[in-house]
Amino acid sequence: MRLNWAAVLLAAIVHWLLGAVWFTVFANRWMAGLRMAPEELEAYRAHPNFWPYLIALACNFLLAYAIARLITGSESQGLLRGIQVGLLVGLAVAVAMATELVFELRTRSFIVIAAGYPLVGCILMGVILGAWKPKKVVAPGIATTGAS
Repeated sequence: MRLNWAAVLLAAIVHWLLGAVWFTVFANRWMAGLRMAPEELEAYRAHPNFWPYLIALACNFLLAYAIARLITGSESQGLLRGIQVGLLVGLAVAVAMATELVFELRTRSFIVIAAGYPLVGCILMGVILGAWKPKKVVAPGIATTGAS
């Protein structure tokens, strides 16, 4: 089965938008866990940098691509398989992040917020990628029947 590039792009954008909502909802606890001086945080807010957002979108695209490849390489495909693959990839990312963050001596709430975002995001991407089937390409001159 071929990749559905539109679904990969949509999944990446939805994960990216989830980040905006996620880190807005958990903003106070997450910022407290950053351990940045208030002056440093204010300086960052005064001069926002667009690169982290572009890098996040590119990384989300790569995650969506990996999930899509795993789904299309499976014997079964569909919504349930998308959720399973998204959960597996999300757990791998979350566990890797948590492993690093515990050695940085971050608070438990910061670790849950930071590692929870890719976990939920990957599951959401798996839902999109598993549910959205690419249109079948029919070679010209070949008759098709109504049965699949």
